[in-house]
Amino acid sequence: MPGGWRGGHFYPALALAKALNIEGHDVLALVRREDPACRLLSQEGLPYVEIDLVGLPRSLSPKLLLFVWKLATSLPALRHILKDFAPDAVVSMGGYLGFPLVLAAALRGIPRYVHESNVILGLANRASLGFGAKLLRGWPLPDQPGSELTGTPVRPVLLNRRGAAECRLALGLDPAKKTLLVFGGSQGARSINDALPEALRPLSRENLDSIQILHLAGRGRAEPLRASYDLLGVRAAARDYLDAMEFAYGAADLVVCRAGASTLNELLAQEKPAILIPYPFAAEGHQMANARFLEERGAVRVVEEGPGFHDRLSGAIKDLLVSNPGHLRHEMQRHYQQDDLPSPALAASRMAAAVTRGL
Repeated sequence: MPGGWRGGHFYPALALAKALNIEGHDVLALVRREDPACRLLSQEGLPYVEIDLVGLPRSLSPKLLLFVWKLATSLPALRHILKDFAPDAVVSMGGYLGFPLVLAAALRGIPRYVHESNVILGLANRASLGFGAKLLRGWPLPDQPGSELTGTPVRPVLLNRRGAAECRLALGLDPAKKTLLVFGGSQGARSINDALPEALRPLSRENLDSIQILHLAGRGRAEPLRASYDLLGVRAAARDYLDAMEFAYGAADLVVCRAGASTLNELLAQEKPAILIPYPFAAEGHQMANARFLEERGAVRVVEEGPGFHDRLSGAIKDLLVSNPGHLRHEMQRHYQQDDLPSPALAASRMAAAVTRGL
């Protein structure tokens, strides 16, 4: 019974549910009321129940009272769900729905697990561990005795790697040009959108002519970017979004993106060298921790926002895409193959095995 299907938790939870179904286990998903995940779960034929909850505020505010009220009123509903469904185990995927589920399971003596897809533990997972949940780790976190390294699943379509020329042609790009993929998550990232044209401006005409950009800007944000790239005279395909991310990754020689857990696991699955720009306001600095973890292993380069951001980003793009024949990028790709980086392809089966081992 996995809980917490929002955002980047959805595909890992879906992969776990499918792996459990294959092994003959029934799965019931717990989601926030009116969550977009409900539609996707219906399409997948997975049963679910909705709970009326809000996230825990990270500072003292009136929202804290609302959180406490919603938590208190949700526990009786969760107890009824657990009584009716009678699960052999519950799994929190790390979202704020996960902690009430683990708490209700602890009160009924049901085995409980939490999956952490980031390099550092989130607030809900830390609280869940205090109620006897076993930790399933997406990354090799230090100082977590009794936990199990499983990795984090990605969409199956991203487990296969496509040829660069094929992907570029499919996206209307020049198959022979070095390609920079830029995105900021499903909603885009304004600071990255603003920074990219500025970061390219110092490059020489010869350098600009040697590259092309695939920039996924976020809904309604592509048109201004097209104008900026046109002024620079650089070949660019600016789009609001792209569902077929396997083609975007396949086309790319280098990626510029945020450092959320889902994105990092997609980079790992595709073994793509990247410039990571961590979201500076991410909870507890988890994106910076994610980014530094992969940077220490040599697979990415981190560029922080702040003073000098455009210049540092320009220098990183020049170093990794323009000024070398590819040996730096190939070396970065090789670093994804280190033994302590768990395979996203095996993550769902490892998670399912960990959950069902004691049943």
